[in-house]
Amino acid sequence: MQNLLQFIRTNFHIFLFLLLQGISLFALFRFNRYHQSVFFSTSSTVNGNILNQRKNVINYFSLKSENQRLKEENILLRTRGTENFLFVSKDTQNVFDSAQVLQYSYLPAKVIYNNIRKQKNYFTLDQGKKHGVEKGMGVISPLGVAGLIVDVSENFSVAMSVLNSDFILTPKINGQILYGNVNWNGKNPNLIQITKISDHYDIREGHEVTTTEFGHYFPQNIKIGNIKTATRKENGKYWEIDVELATDMAQLGEVYIIKNAFRQELEEIEKDYTNEH
Repeated sequence: MQNLLQFIRTNFHIFLFLLLQGISLFALFRFNRYHQSVFFSTSSTVNGNILNQRKNVINYFSLKSENQRLKEENILLRTRGTENFLFVSKDTQNVFDSAQVLQYSYLPAKVIYNNIRKQKNYFTLDQGKKHGVEKGMGVISPLGVAGLIVDVSENFSVAMSVLNSDFILTPKINGQILYGNVNWNGKNPNLIQITKISDHYDIREGHEVTTTEFGHYFPQNIKIGNIKTATRKENGKYWEIDVELATDMAQLGEVYIIKNAFRQELEEIEKDYTNEH
């Protein structure tokens, strides 16, 4: 206690100065409107900056939960599209009495390994058998087609990339199904090619290229990209088409695995006929 009193006596002038200074500042800002407005303006700015930084920190630590919420919302929006439903008639006598059966559903996944530098590229996902993943499921990014599941373990799966010379799709161009092949030539990872399209079709730069329901891997109208160049072969009857991919495969991160509820049934019933022809 004596030490405290001694400390106060020793620094009495400093404490007195601080007290008087505090009283002076209080009087200045309390009774002077200009200084009062400056004080409140400055304090508001400081408080605003502090609150903004606090919000940024909170937002940073909540990114994971926010991303998960956005994934769930994206899945909900995707599954509401009519391309995901199979229309099954309940009564053959009444074609208007029908039910919508969900054919395609979506499972969010993250790419943990990716390659775009080879002729046959693959990427690995953090979802496997225990999550419901099976071979033959399509994979899309939020922007468009990405690949096809070709191998599955308990916790992981491997997908054949759209940048793989073995990856083939039938395209829909500008809303019209054309019986050609979407297939990568192994050169530019931003461009994929369409072959075997007859030159009597009207093909133009900028036309949108999407999926059809053929193959049962993807719903129809999932974007593949837009036509960048379309030229007629000099000595042939076909178009030579380059499509700019909607998905940036070099930046592939968050994806969706597509489950077709009727894929096995469709493949089973089509098996004998496709083998014959």
